[in-house]
Amino acid sequence: MTISVIIPVYKVEQYIRRCLQSVIDQETDGFKLECLLIDDCSPDHSMDIVEDIIKNYQGTTISFKVIRHEVNQGLSAARNTGIMASTGDYIFFIDSDDSIIENTFKQFATYLHEYPFAAVIMGNALDLEEESLSNSSMTNNNTPCLLDNKRIIMSYALSRSIDRHAWNKLIRRSLVLDNDLLFDHGLLYEDVTWTYRLYSCVSSVLIVPELTYMYECNPSSIIHTHSEQSKKMLWSFVYIIDYLLNNQPIIDGKRVLFTEHCLFVHHWMLIAMDYCEKYGTDTQTGANLSVLKRKLFWRSVSHIRLFLALYFLTMFKPLSGSLKIKACRDRLYGISRVVYKLS
Repeated sequence: MTISVIIPVYKVEQYIRRCLQSVIDQETDGFKLECLLIDDCSPDHSMDIVEDIIKNYQGTTISFKVIRHEVNQGLSAARNTGIMASTGDYIFFIDSDDSIIENTFKQFATYLHEYPFAAVIMGNALDLEEESLSNSSMTNNNTPCLLDNKRIIMSYALSRSIDRHAWNKLIRRSLVLDNDLLFDHGLLYEDVTWTYRLYSCVSSVLIVPELTYMYECNPSSIIHTHSEQSKKMLWSFVYIIDYLLNNQPIIDGKRVLFTEHCLFVHHWMLIAMDYCEKYGTDTQTGANLSVLKRKLFWRSVSHIRLFLALYFLTMFKPLSGSLKIKACRDRLYGISRVVYKLS
């Protein structure tokens, strides 16, 4: 078995050595690693560090492939380049400012022997800033959790109970290629639409209790430079919300999970509204967001979901002003769960 590890590289000279070393330190008994490093025209010394590490690598079980973009294209394009250049049985994404835990791939390989039909395997990721685990609610009894029903997988995805990031997932490469699971170019928060499509087409997900990934809060990364990227960020949210609204889950030819899907879209709508409030927006993006708000509201009305429609009225003035009050926002998730049960 070969695992293709895909690492986009851009302005991470402070982190890339730790990231790449965490791959080199993996035990590879019984399988091989193919490490693809995508240089997205990094302007710092990141690639000098990469070349130095590869030059001094003494092992034989990891093959390195460096691919350079002629111009900077962004994270989505870098990941797509890695996907198309990969040759392994499985794909695993690592962001170059993060790292993986020792024996991560050995543990995944062990689980694959027990669950050979699993198309996706993910462990727990530790957010080093918030000190929280990504999938702890799914593995709180310290045993693996197998989701082998499409409806259940999508239900967990829509309730945000399972991780929505592309990284820290061992994914069967044939699944990615057969379903054309490429990332949308130019999009921020591209993991949202990508993992949504992934969960929509996968029939088995295994969540294991082991800690496998360390997520670093890099202050220079795109998602931590909101004021500089506010226009692109809001455009991305409009794109994501529009995509989600036009792609309700379909299982066996039937549209399913209507309420869960609407609440999932509403979650991203609230985030977009927060960004508008904090950073402002141009007229066109604001107008597009308003259209999507109305579309979500009228969809709940057309399906005669009264409580859902009443809940969505909080997106509009004057009720939207209540969302600025901390006490209201703190209770919002609990209210949404009540709305879900009533709808």
